[in-house]
Amino acid sequence: MPDVIINGIRYVPSVEIPKLTDERLLSCLESLIEIQYFKESHKSIAIAWNALYALAPELAKLASKDAKAAYFFVEKMREEQEQ
Repeated sequence: MPDVIINGIRYVPSVEIPKLTDERLLSCLESLIEIQYFKESHKSIAIAWNALYALAPELAKLASKDAKAAYFFVEKMREEQEQ
């Protein structure tokens, strides 16, 4: 695990985070952490879109054109998975 140093102070993580080898997941996590770290709410939707695009580009494109259709598409995916 990499060292985190802020203002010369080494911070020790309290949890083990497994190394990500999937570029899509890493890109998604970077976007989501960016929202948390910078706290720029006016940019959150665009950054969340970047996270969505990292995981499912076609779904992100659908969401940018018709968010309602994308929402119900994901709901249907959830229902199918639970069956």
